[in-house]
Amino acid sequence: MTTMLKPNIVLLISDNQRLDTLGILKKTACQTPTWDRIAQEGVLMENLRTTSPLCSPARASFFTGFQPHQAGMPHLTFSGFEKRDGEFEFRDMEVTKPPISHYLRKVGYQCLYTGKWHLGANNVHRWFDWVSACDEGERAYTEWCRWQGVADGFIFHDEKRSGPFRSKHHPGMSVPQTAILDIPADKEHNNWILGHAFELFGLRDRQRPFFQVISMEGPHPPLMVPKTYYDLYDPEKITQPENWDPTSGEPSFLKQSYYRRLRNEWGKDFAAWRKSIAVYWGYASYIDALFGQFIKRLEECEILDNTLVIMMSDHAEMMGQHGLWQKFCPYEEALRVPWVMRWPNLFRSGTRCSLDVSHVDVAATILSVAGVDIEELGLEGENLIPYLAGDETEPNFRDCFAQYNLAPNFSSWHGVENWRAMVRRPWKYVMHENSETELYNLVNDPFELINLAGQGQSPVMPELQQGLLAWCDRTQDPFLEKIRSSK
Repeated sequence: MTTMLKPNIVLLISDNQRLDTLGILKKTACQTPTWDRIAQEGVLMENLRTTSPLCSPARASFFTGFQPHQAGMPHLTFSGFEKRDGEFEFRDMEVTKPPISHYLRKVGYQCLYTGKWHLGANNVHRWFDWVSACDEGERAYTEWCRWQGVADGFIFHDEKRSGPFRSKHHPGMSVPQTAILDIPADKEHNNWILGHAFELFGLRDRQRPFFQVISMEGPHPPLMVPKTYYDLYDPEKITQPENWDPTSGEPSFLKQSYYRRLRNEWGKDFAAWRKSIAVYWGYASYIDALFGQFIKRLEECEILDNTLVIMMSDHAEMMGQHGLWQKFCPYEEALRVPWVMRWPNLFRSGTRCSLDVSHVDVAATILSVAGVDIEELGLEGENLIPYLAGDETEPNFRDCFAQYNLAPNFSSWHGVENWRAMVRRPWKYVMHENSETELYNLVNDPFELINLAGQGQSPVMPELQQGLLAWCDRTQDPFLEKIRSSK
């Protein structure tokens, strides 16, 4: 079989998945044979941090190569409000920088997209040649379920509440719920997305290299999984993490946050949380299995070895650590996400990269592999291929940045304030809009239990603060003005 000059590129995206779910890392009991295989046959990025622990901003970064505020997506695409006729309505934003597909099409790629987009309800059709089952597809999925004889794909049995409820349209979706899907496994939403991906794959132009994205909905809450995966892990075997209880050095806003109140309401006893963690792992294993089906199809078509396979997630999940559920926070549990790649023409099997990298590096790396000249694009990210291919040695450290921006009128919902974080190994420095700061030594204190900023002025604080503010200034981050005005 003739090898193309340009590889096909397949990007498989999970949603809300922690780095420690990867079986190859042996950090938890979670089983992820597909992730493990791609890592074993290619590259495992050990220190990828999201640019934001929130879906839309993170996705804006790895699709465009820019920080969320640079890409016009500082918070959720649908989390702004406009008041019309006395009523608040959602205002959908769109990413303002072209995604990687824009440049890939210019160099001959056919671009296909299936699943969660979250960067504007309608603009995905502008950036890809073939699109199916995207954000607006939830209604189509529900209608498909009814056509298949399933009453409603979004209804499930909730063991904590009386009767079923609509998880996708209920504020309780942020509670660590566990649920067996009340529909057959082959009618589940993520499986439906995979089916659409197979259809687009079959429609591709076989005379051109293709870029295909498959973006799943899990393991994002609510934790709705087929029974096989619901029963996969024994909650009684899950041990309590060291940072289960909040520390005295945490920012003040967390004490009153929506997600801390959820913990107090749902239960401080770790035993009550074990089941949610087990089902979260089950959901991750389920998504892994679906990705495995697509990898198998690439093998069957004899194009796997000429395909750059990328698997990654947008952000992670607190899972009860620091007393928090969901994301939004600058802690490592919410920031560190998996990223593995396979392409035998470039990567040696079993390569592990310990370099601190960011979501902004994804676009630069993909475009470079495809032969796009990224120098003129002004991307924030860096092409990592020289490090991964062994042409350059990894630097001793590399600054990485993360952010959270409060969406308009959402403060009453979750109470998390704006913050910026910088990792300069071994340090993590966090600045909150209310002028509170956090400082952790990630080597000595990996669970972030000791806030050194609250124990007097650390000698590294001025340097780290200067570095973070300089980055805000260079990237024209509006957060800088908020900090100045608060003083």
